[in-house]
Amino acid sequence: MHTHQYLLNLTMNKDYLRKIYKKRRDELFLDGSISKISNSISQKILNNNLFKQAKNIMLFYPKGAELNILEILENTLSKDKNFYLPVCCNMELDICPYKTGDEICLNKYKIYEPKSEPLCDLSILDIIITPALCADKDFNRIGYGGGYYDRLFKRKDLRAKKIIILPDEMVLKSVPCEEFDIPCDVIITEKNSYYNPRSSL
Repeated sequence: MHTHQYLLNLTMNKDYLRKIYKKRRDELFLDGSISKISNSISQKILNNNLFKQAKNIMLFYPKGAELNILEILENTLSKDKNFYLPVCCNMELDICPYKTGDEICLNKYKIYEPKSEPLCDLSILDIIITPALCADKDFNRIGYGGGYYDRLFKRKDLRAKKIIILPDEMVLKSVPCEEFDIPCDVIITEKNSYYNPRSSL
């Protein structure tokens, strides 16, 4: 198959999965399941050894029907940890400190972002909690198509463990991926924690 046709098919397959699993996630949100799943995943993160050992943790601010684990910020197990949120800057993500009550504003994607100064040294991050619409058991993810996290994961100064959070039904056998896609290290759902055997955890 010619490279152009292969890439076209890959894009179409990814777009199809985005459409299917965004619709399914919206259904879970409407029936109240996303809130329950979010609470369960929050507890699993708090009890995870990677979280317990981490000092600097990047979360994401949920939009609409996304999983919401911001309750982690208020947990006593988090009192000695530093938290960060992503900020869209041109085509890259800046990583900015955040704590409950800090000033936030809506960006062009209608996602809340902090107004604090971004990190200069990404190597201090221990964990990145990563959004996705679905993922597979080879730890490849399908995001929203903007490529922001893909570009972040390619940063040379990044050493953080990448943790995908998802409803368990959205962990698939396989999703389309390209040769240079960077797999994540852990997937945490309301039912299971999956660990990438190729990661040094």
